[in-house]
Amino acid sequence: MKVSISLFILFFSYFSYAQTGRIEIKNDKYGIVDIRSKKLIADYIYEDVEILQGLGYLVMQNDKMGLLDKNGKKVLNCIYEDIFQILGNSNYVITENSQGNQAVYSIKERKIVLSGFVADLYNPVYGPYDELTGNITKTVVIINKKGKKALLELPLKYLVPVEYDKIVPCIFKPGQALLKKSNKFKIYNVIEKRFISPEFELQTGDEHYLIKNNTCMLNGSDYFPVKVSDKWGLMNILGKFKLSPKYSDLRMSQLADRSKAFTALRYQNNWYIYKSGKMKAFPVDDFLGFWYNYAVIIKNEKVLFYTTRGEKFLEIKMKRPEDYRVKAFVKAGKYGLINNKSRLLLDFLYQDIQVFDNMVFAKKNNKYALLNASGKALTSYKYDEIKPGWAKDKVLIYKQYGKYGLIDYTGTEILKPKFTYISAFKNGIAEVKIYKTSYTINSKGDKLE
Repeated sequence: MKVSISLFILFFSYFSYAQTGRIEIKNDKYGIVDIRSKKLIADYIYEDVEILQGLGYLVMQNDKMGLLDKNGKKVLNCIYEDIFQILGNSNYVITENSQGNQAVYSIKERKIVLSGFVADLYNPVYGPYDELTGNITKTVVIINKKGKKALLELPLKYLVPVEYDKIVPCIFKPGQALLKKSNKFKIYNVIEKRFISPEFELQTGDEHYLIKNNTCMLNGSDYFPVKVSDKWGLMNILGKFKLSPKYSDLRMSQLADRSKAFTALRYQNNWYIYKSGKMKAFPVDDFLGFWYNYAVIIKNEKVLFYTTRGEKFLEIKMKRPEDYRVKAFVKAGKYGLINNKSRLLLDFLYQDIQVFDNMVFAKKNNKYALLNASGKALTSYKYDEIKPGWAKDKVLIYKQYGKYGLIDYTGTEILKPKFTYISAFKNGIAEVKIYKTSYTINSKGDKLE
């Protein structure tokens, strides 16, 4: 059965809005007969019929959905992929066309009153129950309209405008949603219909920790670093601060259980370790970040690793053979390169440094060069961009003069920059375009048939 009724209707009062028609079948087609008069109010022409309590009948014809009122009269033709009833409202339905676009249709006005959006109606941000009272409440969904998102209280009330890049519900705290616009976030409480946090920024990489499968995974006991008005603090998904935003820097290791994560803070030019609600002086000159189970710091103009489980500065070499030998870090907004023997290979002077398969792409004066794992330049700083290619055959993609080409790990150009587009390699094959002409190539630059 294709009919796909929204779960919202299951909580509708049956006795207050009972239908008077009975669904019958003849010659493998469905019709509707009035129980009292025994008259046929909808002919036997439908592939399927389902009752929408208090509203009418959802019908299927030629594999498309339509709507009849309680008397069997046509409200909507059978031209839709799906039709959804809205919780507690007998005037509006939501239609969905073959492209997946949805619209709110007013039965009383006989017209569309909101259109051009897409929403996951089966997974509302909040609804249909109030957790405290158990009463039926309005249903709130995330809608996508022209690439921007909003919170819509069905059928027509916007809780926040259509201007956000991302809105994700909190799976462990129903009624909470994390909203993102540009690189700034806010937390919205759908039950109270208000923002419960200030606008904040996240540490690099923390967005992937907070959001998985388009859902915020945190509960009230999880605290994470946030930047508010250029100062850092620790906040949870309820908008409550463990550490108010007053620190010039804050670093937290990314562990599944953040209550045990190593946390370092900078206040009035001094670094501190925060653990079990207490501050302890951390005598370092700068804190660069984390590399596996180590904190990477600068002390006495020397790069050192610090064991976050103990209290010891080390000069070490990573033990696992698959580890990258080098990693980029940021200091005062500039990038530097450190190897796994705690040596500073490139000072913090670069606009950007990226590492792929132990090859280094470094940027200065707005141009990139290719470097090896020792920090030695293999090309001059002449590329607009360098990005990963196919590691197995040691190939990279570069951009120069507005066009794309291929380069190998020695800095030798395999393909001159003539393509308007080169896709990421998959199984050693990439798609290329020269304006409207496209074809595939292998990692040697050969055109494939």
